[in-house]
Amino acid sequence: MMRKFRILFTLALCLLLIPALASALEVELSHSSGFYDDTVQLEITCDTKKATIHYTLDGTVPDENSPVYEGPLTLTDSGQRADTLMRIGGTNSAEEYIPAMDFPTARVVRAVAIAPGGKTSNVVSGTYFVGYDRKALYGDTAIVCLVTDPANLFDYEKGIYVLGKIFDQWAPQQTEPFEDWEAVANFTQHGDEWERPVSVTFMNPDGKSFTQDMGMRIKGGASRGYHQKSIRLIAREEYGEKNVKFAIYPDEICEADGKLLEKYKGVTLRSGANDALFAKIRDPFITNLAAGMRFETAANKPVIAFINGEYWGVYTLNEEYSDKYIQYHYGMDDNNVIIVKTGALDEGEDADYQLFMDMYDFIAWEEMEKPEVYAQACEILDMGSFADYWAMQFFIYNEDGPDKNNNWQMWRVRDPEPKTHPYADGKWRMMLYDTDYSSGVYVNGDNANEDNISGVLYGDEYEEYNPALMFQNLMLSEEFRLEFIRACCDVNNVYFSASRSAAMLKEMRAQYEPYMPDSLRRFGPQWVVWHPEGHVKDNLNNLGRFFQKRADAFLNVVRDALELENPVAITIKIKDQKKGQVFINGREVPVANNGRIQVFPECGLTITAVPAEGATFKGWTVSHDSAVLEDPAALTTQVTFSRVFTLTANFE
Repeated sequence: MMRKFRILFTLALCLLLIPALASALEVELSHSSGFYDDTVQLEITCDTKKATIHYTLDGTVPDENSPVYEGPLTLTDSGQRADTLMRIGGTNSAEEYIPAMDFPTARVVRAVAIAPGGKTSNVVSGTYFVGYDRKALYGDTAIVCLVTDPANLFDYEKGIYVLGKIFDQWAPQQTEPFEDWEAVANFTQHGDEWERPVSVTFMNPDGKSFTQDMGMRIKGGASRGYHQKSIRLIAREEYGEKNVKFAIYPDEICEADGKLLEKYKGVTLRSGANDALFAKIRDPFITNLAAGMRFETAANKPVIAFINGEYWGVYTLNEEYSDKYIQYHYGMDDNNVIIVKTGALDEGEDADYQLFMDMYDFIAWEEMEKPEVYAQACEILDMGSFADYWAMQFFIYNEDGPDKNNNWQMWRVRDPEPKTHPYADGKWRMMLYDTDYSSGVYVNGDNANEDNISGVLYGDEYEEYNPALMFQNLMLSEEFRLEFIRACCDVNNVYFSASRSAAMLKEMRAQYEPYMPDSLRRFGPQWVVWHPEGHVKDNLNNLGRFFQKRADAFLNVVRDALELENPVAITIKIKDQKKGQVFINGREVPVANNGRIQVFPECGLTITAVPAEGATFKGWTVSHDSAVLEDPAALTTQVTFSRVFTLTANFE
């Protein structure tokens, strides 16, 4: 009897599913988006033979009024045509700029099937570069192609890329002249109302790619007024897939399982913000140097962007912070994640904001000079993360960072789940983003010797919930003070050392510099278009000069602000560096052989030897008896000192 019931139930279920399966409409393009040497004969097919296929070639969404597909579309050499979108004005209130030249373009095809009765299929989109040599044009740089109805970007009322109706309503009400960054326009709007659908194709140079429907928004602060705007891309179930399942960043590892990270909620095409018209790479450069410090850093990579087949310049493709970011990186429940961004709740429930305020009030106002109070503070705030974050911000001379109550972000889990990951302990930790207004961006890097610590440490004009008040109060604790001093030394000696920053800049220049002049020709401003190569070179040189000078000056700035003794120069030698490495203060980056570091005697030094496979560590030796090792034979030991010395790690 039971068996008969199961058979009948299965038959009934199948009968219910048959109409749904029969009504499914799927459209496919015969060629995937990409570069093709010769003419492409593009076929469009549908699994329902009675359906009519409609297509468009201008990015608009095809419907029953669009041309009917009757046979293969012949896509010939794209050529350099007079593009349409890039010649639309009204994207900036200060200077209208329309490029005087054309750029490589692609053919865009969108298709939909409509069955008898009106049922429509998914819309498929393809971007085809015909007759171009990808390697010659863009080397090993990834390419991102956006396809969207032009009205989503440029329509007077709903376009998110233009001044539009909102500006025309706002501007006449202004009684005083205003700066471009003060303008209120379509492109300054936020929220779901100002998200638009877009088809996104990501093309890696190795041929791997994905195409996915997503949502897009304009992102940024003052940079929303630039001709080249930052664009946030968000995966949502309503567009098809709630995640991007693709290894966008080939070296990004998930801490939860040690595997390559292959899932993202969203990414941002970032134009460079304050640095967009200067070195352009400040933020990814700083982020890459800071990776491995005790705060979050977002993955990034250079890309060339196209919108509806038109060249849209060089961007940095940035990983997006969200509750999903924490889940994908650390394996935590995304519903258990709280993120506060510049003092406002960014992820979490409304009641979670009280957890932030409770933490802030305790850290900013309780008597941190008392060890027992500081011990309590350590239970709610990750002091290493906070110390690293401030040390790094001071090093880069961020003029629009946490002390300005801007561009800072913190996260924690609501309910501790320590078995998931050590970071699931309920402590607040920092997240780094938007560092463009730093390193002398507007003064050619010439502020590298200046003290930017004293004003924050002793300032008395900070409004409520400014992170600077937390920093000031924590510096009353001798324990945190030493933590911060060590962090300053490590920023200077390890992550942002002169040799490391020079090597990073050389690597990133090779990735960005060849393509930046054309990006300037595309977006202006007019005053750089006459010689963009020289402009790019000069500004990248200025960036490098700041970091070289800052590495020489920073610890003197720290010394004067905190009234410390002179830092002591220590030379680290490795006997046969093929057989081992040396790390300081538990940091992830090893010190180079014959590396010279500077450390304040007040905080001492922790050194760690890591033998290579098959090698043995035989102990430490020092060149002068002013340096005392707690245990000269231990892999990890403490060093106290009072003058210059050389420390040698002996491996066999």
